[in-house]
Amino acid sequence: MRAAALLACLTLSMCSAAAAATPDEVWQDYQKRPDYVSTQPRQPAPAPTPHITVEDNTGHISEPTTPQQAKEKAVATAPAERARSRTGKAKKHLAEQNADAAAVAENQTPKQPAPAVGTAPQAAAPKPKPLPSLVKKPPLPKQFLRTPQPGDFVTANSAAGSYSLLLPQAFGSDPLEQLPSAQGAMLVRAASNTLMCAATVLDPTDTVSYDAQQPLPAYANKKLYCRWQHGTALVWDCALSRHEDFYGDKLLLEASAKQNGKTYQLLYVMPAEQTRVYLPQALYSLDSFAVNENK
Repeated sequence: MRAAALLACLTLSMCSAAAAATPDEVWQDYQKRPDYVSTQPRQPAPAPTPHITVEDNTGHISEPTTPQQAKEKAVATAPAERARSRTGKAKKHLAEQNADAAAVAENQTPKQPAPAVGTAPQAAAPKPKPLPSLVKKPPLPKQFLRTPQPGDFVTANSAAGSYSLLLPQAFGSDPLEQLPSAQGAMLVRAASNTLMCAATVLDPTDTVSYDAQQPLPAYANKKLYCRWQHGTALVWDCALSRHEDFYGDKLLLEASAKQNGKTYQLLYVMPAEQTRVYLPQALYSLDSFAVNENK
């Protein structure tokens, strides 16, 4: 009896050693005996038996009860499996053909030539005309300017231009006084090329004065200090600038106003080193300008 039990245990042990071990069993064996390394390859676990069902004529699904039913079910499902396999192979083949066609089309597409870079020098764009330089600060603060006195001016009237104003005596006498019918609508005073003044009116209806539409001279390459507007009866557009040429360094005060279709212009030229004396007189003379409506 004891020999039969020992033989049964030995047989069971050999059967269990021959059976395939799962990963959990391998890990448990390693935990128990980490120093044991087996050189015998383990047999892979048997593949699970596919689940087979049987469907009768009424659509009822049941498990096969006999080997014959299982065999018939396996034979019936084989064509469907082969059809699915053929469909998968066809899709794979079609995808490979599409990839090959795309590669051929990409190789046949002509490449765009790279943009040519010329080595010839390009002509520079024309530079815009420079604007007149503007100095925002006036040449001298007001506290350094001499206050004009009543005796610094003389009253002047223009019958042809129908206006009057006070002209600084220091700006000189009338150079056109000895010339008959030369003044017209313009009044001129000149002491030198750096100290002089002029006033005129541009009247489109004036048919008596010589060249009545001739404006006062303009000075080129002048440095502009500031622009402003002032006045009540006449709104003057004023500009104060500096100009230097062969005759010396000069300060320019230019003013222009329009009324009733006429354009009134005034120009004062004075030495730059005597700005504190003559600039206040020029501004005072500008403010004294009046239009004689009755003449």
